[in-house]
Amino acid sequence: MRWKGMRHLLLPAAALALAACGDAPPADEPDAPAPTPSEPQARTVEGRIMEGTECPVLVTPEGERYALALGEADFGPGDYVRFTGPRAGASICMEGEATLTPDYIESIDPPARDRDPARAGGIALDIAYVTGSWVAKGLQADCDRPDFQISESPGALVIETRVNGRPETARVVLGDYPRIDWDEPLPETPIEARGPDGLAILRPATDADYDPVEVAGHAISGDGVVFVKCAG
Repeated sequence: MRWKGMRHLLLPAAALALAACGDAPPADEPDAPAPTPSEPQARTVEGRIMEGTECPVLVTPEGERYALALGEADFGPGDYVRFTGPRAGASICMEGEATLTPDYIESIDPPARDRDPARAGGIALDIAYVTGSWVAKGLQADCDRPDFQISESPGALVIETRVNGRPETARVVLGDYPRIDWDEPLPETPIEARGPDGLAILRPATDADYDPVEVAGHAISGDGVVFVKCAG
C-alpha cells in the first residue's frame, strides 16, 4: 500500500515540475558551430606525365588530364606514375579537369592500355614497322582491299585512307608521341604497336567531348582499333 500512495504523490509533483518548466523563459540555444570549409578529397590516379601549356599534366590511359603541382618531386615528362593526393576544384593553370597535389607519388610500370610508343612489349614504332598496307584485324580482313596504306614521301610519312567516308591523306608522326596528324578539323589520333605485328589507331588523348572518327569504316573509340600489315 505504501508504493501505491507514493505513486499518487509523485504524479502531482511531476505536474508541478512540468508547469514550472513551462513558465520558465527558454534557455538560450547554443550557437551552431560554424561550417568548416570542405577539404579536397585525396584520390589516387595513374598515368603519364606530359608537358602542358603552363604546367605539367598527368594523362591517364583513359585520356583524362590533370594539372600537377609537383613542387620538388623528382618526376617529369615521360614518367609513368601512380599519384595520390588531394584534388582541387579548379586547375592552377587552366588546363585539365583539376589540379592534383602529391601526398605520395611513385614510378610504376605502365599497363598495356597506356598510350606510350613502346608499351606493347617494348616495340617502338619506326618507319619499317609502319610502312605498308594495313587491314583491320578480324575475320573480315581482306588484303585485296586494305583499309589504309602508309608510305614514305620526301620528308614525311603519309597515310592514305578514308575518314568518315571521304578520302584523306595525312602525315604520320613517329618519335616520342606517334600519331596521325590529320588536317583540321579532324583531331590527331595516337598510334601504337599492339602485339607482335599490330598497329592500333587510338582515340584522341583529350578529356573533351569526342565524336568518334571512322577510319576506313572503323569507329576509333575506346582502346582503339587494331590493324595488321598485309604481306608484301
